[in-house]
Amino acid sequence: MAPDDHDRALEDWVLAKVAGLDREGLRFGLGVRELPVPGVAEAAALDERVVGVVLDRLRARGLVRAVDADPPRVTLTPEGRRGAVAVELPETAPEVDASRFVFLRPSGPPERRGAAEEVCDFDPSRRRGTMDPGEHCDGSGWIVDDGAARAARACRCRPLRIARARDRRLGGTITPEIRNFALASSLHPELHPALHSVVSAWTSDIDRHLDDGRGLWMTVAPWDRQAAATAAAAQLDDAYTPPRSQEDFEAATARAGRLLDTEAVAQAGATERGSRAGGELSLMEVQRIAQTAAGSAAAAIARAAAIAGRSAALYSLSSLYRSLVYLSKFGGYRERLEALQQCDLLVLVGIDVGVIERAPGWQRGWLSEQLELIGHGRYDHRRATVIVSTGWPLADLERALSPETFHRLSCAAGEPLLGSRPPERSHA
Repeated sequence: MAPDDHDRALEDWVLAKVAGLDREGLRFGLGVRELPVPGVAEAAALDERVVGVVLDRLRARGLVRAVDADPPRVTLTPEGRRGAVAVELPETAPEVDASRFVFLRPSGPPERRGAAEEVCDFDPSRRRGTMDPGEHCDGSGWIVDDGAARAARACRCRPLRIARARDRRLGGTITPEIRNFALASSLHPELHPALHSVVSAWTSDIDRHLDDGRGLWMTVAPWDRQAAATAAAAQLDDAYTPPRSQEDFEAATARAGRLLDTEAVAQAGATERGSRAGGELSLMEVQRIAQTAAGSAAAAIARAAAIAGRSAALYSLSSLYRSLVYLSKFGGYRERLEALQQCDLLVLVGIDVGVIERAPGWQRGWLSEQLELIGHGRYDHRRATVIVSTGWPLADLERALSPETFHRLSCAAGEPLLGSRPPERSHA
């Protein structure tokens, strides 16, 4: 039976977005264009679960091919490329009929058990279809034994709760897109030959490097293939400005004080991932980072730390500025700054000379102050820091960052190393 207009419109829309991402060349290896389903959902501006159902229908039609991975990925078939050419797209995404998807149907009011994060991960409501979920807590992270002693022991979900709270406080989550872009970064052909062994040592023995508090600073030279395109596309966000006057500081303090209420804190934590405070990178920002060999190598190091279960965060220059400015105005700045100074691994990428020089003086000065505070704190706590910058020779980079900021970051991450392969010269 042929699909109706609703289903056909969704399939055509998602197919066109997959073809668009495929043409942009989001590569995950030599000659392979695997697209993560979350990235396709972001490009299509649709719910990820809806996109997953539509991709299954496209796979049944032979237009896309599924890739078994975490998160799931798809590739476009030759039939899909030919079919996407004839599709005429509307300006906006088609309307989704929620009644056609079980997970989008409205449900009744939730039980009075608190927020979703306050439910044990091993509660039967979170493990549907499991006959014997085992013992679980009431959402507190502790199991209390009935009896005269009233002894308590930690629940199995307590380490997960601690890790989630740590990651939420730190921000800069190592997303699946970052992990996927870092799969083959240590073998990137444009990485400086001397750094192959360095990056390989970091990824193969990440725990030792983090315990020793080592640093690595790679800078991209102007002759790098993607350096010019990356610098031209990036810029600092100016939607919010940090507090600069006494009135601004008083207003920010008042807003932070209102978050002391328990319900306000829970609500802010639930919505932080979708706000500017989390510091997560968009799919386009991740692609921009992975275009240079040094950036993809830093993503590989961050991926290794995340797999090892260490507290790690990856920020670009714009996402760091965006997050800290937002928190300085709406509360949580001090906690985020302390987390950035004390986490096991902090990866800063996209520190571009051109972007810094194009920023206004007040914006450049405020950002330099934050980088100094982060570098000074990480040096004092002996924490591992990885930095990727764009600027060579080093005098240009030092002039853009200011000598003080350059010195602080050098103390935390070491002297900048050339991360781009030297250009081949023809000899007579």
